[in-house]
Amino acid sequence: MKQTYEQKTNGPIGLLRGQGGFSILAIVFVMLVLSVIGYAMARMMATNQRSVPVTAQSSRAFYLAQGGLDWAGKYLDGLSPDQWSGLDQGTCADYQSLTPSVSKTLGTGSFNLIFCDYSCTTVPSNQEITVISIGEHGNGKRTVATKLHRELWFGCYEPSCS
Repeated sequence: MKQTYEQKTNGPIGLLRGQGGFSILAIVFVMLVLSVIGYAMARMMATNQRSVPVTAQSSRAFYLAQGGLDWAGKYLDGLSPDQWSGLDQGTCADYQSLTPSVSKTLGTGSFNLIFCDYSCTTVPSNQEITVISIGEHGNGKRTVATKLHRELWFGCYEPSCS
């Protein structure tokens, strides 16, 4: 069966023939919608790319702070028991106003250590000190803290210890 000219033009394009410029308006509208969608997607991708370095810097700062605690544990392990009390810088609640006693730079980041809230008891004989480690990398800054404990077999050295 042979198709006539009228039957061939009855597709989607055929519907728009003779509409007096409607097809151009439809095409411009579709292009406008696609442009807005493309712009929105490009904007979201740019926002995500800016937030990734901040997240990475914050993670690196956390690992630097955690490494600072590990370093503090080794440092305190090498000190004699009478040297622990000399590290106490005050109350941990005010740690932001205290000057760090140890600062180490590792690559492009660093950690700062604050030793505070030292205590010593004679029964059982042990020492405790809180270590606050502040890791910094780029715009990222993270703070972690832990209480380190040492048992002494022969009592505390400080006369004020009870």
